[in-house]
Amino acid sequence: MAYSKPYLTVKDQLALIKSRGMIISDEALAESYLNKIGYYRLSGYWYPYREAKQVAGITKVLDDFKSGTKSSEIVDLYVFDKKLRLVFLDVIERIEIALRVQITLQLGKQGADAHRNPKALHPNFLRQINQKTGKSQHAEWLARNDDAFDRSKEEFAKHFRTKYFGEIPPIWIAAELWDFGTMSFLYAGMRKSDQIAVAKTFNVPSFDVMETWLRSINVARNICAHHSRFWNKPSVVQPKWPSAVDVPDLGHIVGDTNAQTRIYGLACLCAHLLKSINPNSTWLPRFKSTVSDFPSSTVVNLKSAGFPADWDKTNLWS
Repeated sequence: MAYSKPYLTVKDQLALIKSRGMIISDEALAESYLNKIGYYRLSGYWYPYREAKQVAGITKVLDDFKSGTKSSEIVDLYVFDKKLRLVFLDVIERIEIALRVQITLQLGKQGADAHRNPKALHPNFLRQINQKTGKSQHAEWLARNDDAFDRSKEEFAKHFRTKYFGEIPPIWIAAELWDFGTMSFLYAGMRKSDQIAVAKTFNVPSFDVMETWLRSINVARNICAHHSRFWNKPSVVQPKWPSAVDVPDLGHIVGDTNAQTRIYGLACLCAHLLKSINPNSTWLPRFKSTVSDFPSSTVVNLKSAGFPADWDKTNLWS
């Protein structure tokens, strides 16, 4: 099917959404938002406000908006989502830095080049071959690691390349250029004993739980860093959940698939990790405060983001 929708000016865009039933109380302000945020980006936030009907047992979303849909409410939801992304980026940064330290401490015991040494890593990291590239996971990871260091304009990287020309930086220097994806990829390639040791520093009961948590956080980080809609997206990587016995603070959503696979579940595992990093952090109350600003609406609610009733009264958050 060929794409046939025409180009629309901002005034045409405004006229279109008005014709579909959206209430615009301030047209100049609405035009400003369309100019600064964009029609297509905002459309992701007004999608739940569109009418729907059943056709042959399938729900079809229509172009027209539900009665009472206001442009101001859409913008409020957009602003809320922006605040939510920022508060998540804050906690993810703290987790990223702490994880970097623990990986380098654990692998560094085995030598400055442990990240290059096959004997220091899990055999599968070297055996598993990418059929498209013909390279092992370890070889691909090393190429990513080396490329980041070779291209870096950070002063410490330039100093090392100048002073130790032709030398390979030790893991504790190279690690400073790892992003979250690079770290989670390396964690998955570590020996099980090392994975367990790192997981224990964060009070996570098993390496496989920790691995899925890191992959889930990495996906969330990328969404937030690229300013994409976040608040009601399901997790692409579904994290494994420990039992209530192993991690009591997470027991209130054991078996709650909606909570576990949405933003609320991500917030829970971040809060748990943060408590081992900095028990006195103010992030938890700031997160609760951000969530309390969820826009008043008869169409959308926090259940779409996985929040169960009375979530803020659970042990984890209180």
